[in-house]
Amino acid sequence: MLSTRYVRLAGRFAAHRLRRLHPFEVQAAVLNACNLRCAYCCCPDIKIDLLSTEQWLEAIRGFAALGTLRWKFQGGEPTLRHDFDVLAAASQAAGIITAVITNGTQFAAKPSLLDHLDEVVFSLDSASPEHTNRVRGPGVYERVVEGIELARARGKRLFINMVVTNRSLDEIEPMLDFCAARGIGLNAQPVVFGRQYYDDAARPYALSDEQVRLMHRRLADWKRQGRPLMFAASTYENVIGWPDFGEIARRDPNGSTCMAGRFYVHIEPNGDVHPCTQHNASFTPKNLARDGLEAALAHVQRHDCADCFSSYLNERKALFGLRPTALLELARRG
Repeated sequence: MLSTRYVRLAGRFAAHRLRRLHPFEVQAAVLNACNLRCAYCCCPDIKIDLLSTEQWLEAIRGFAALGTLRWKFQGGEPTLRHDFDVLAAASQAAGIITAVITNGTQFAAKPSLLDHLDEVVFSLDSASPEHTNRVRGPGVYERVVEGIELARARGKRLFINMVVTNRSLDEIEPMLDFCAARGIGLNAQPVVFGRQYYDDAARPYALSDEQVRLMHRRLADWKRQGRPLMFAASTYENVIGWPDFGEIARRDPNGSTCMAGRFYVHIEPNGDVHPCTQHNASFTPKNLARDGLEAALAHVQRHDCADCFSSYLNERKALFGLRPTALLELARRG
């Protein structure tokens, strides 16, 4: 059953759906810095200016007025910002579902980071301490699990984002067992290259096209078996038909019909507004601080990134396209 809050958010969706600007979901990367160095990630190496606390607070207020339903903080490691709790509190106070994607290693030292979060997405690539610590650094697995248990004790809605490489393809099922035992939803996604934040030097970790297809066949089967995966079986099956997984997305010179840029957006730490995390559109983004919120959002609606194979983004398309399979998943999660 959907909670009272979700019914209220459905009302907000209906009220804003036909308006010119309706950024219902926001992914806000608030910094690139990170206290870890995962084998496939070069995010900490990319230097960028940061919006100030007040600029982010102004943005949150502006998005709330436009009907935003969910705000997810990203990085780098977003909890490293000195004002993270202030920003999360502002989002939550605005009636927005407030989430973070995090490595979870900061919560044991500062549990108050969890105070203003509704959802916590932990980055964890294996239920095996040996694999995790080899890819992410010594002792990381133990610290992440400690963070998960703290968040569980506080009643947060929890998810795990697992980046799957050719060395962890067989780790998905043990991770499903790990999640099932703790009431956690799993998003398993293949490592990709050719994107801004993935380190091309780590290409030996890449899955072959057939391995990606095998992975998504298994995900669809596991979903139908009732395993705790986040998306519909049909979403995973749609990935199988992508012809070349070395091509992360396709452009259309006639413009895009994708929901990205219209129903959800990605914001860089400096305030640049992109359609999504793929950064595949061939356009120059406008900036929240320099150009203003409404100008940046009007601009990002017009881009040429037409399609991709990301199960996360395709589930978002299905959800905001009001497809029954995605709506049923939302109802199931509650």
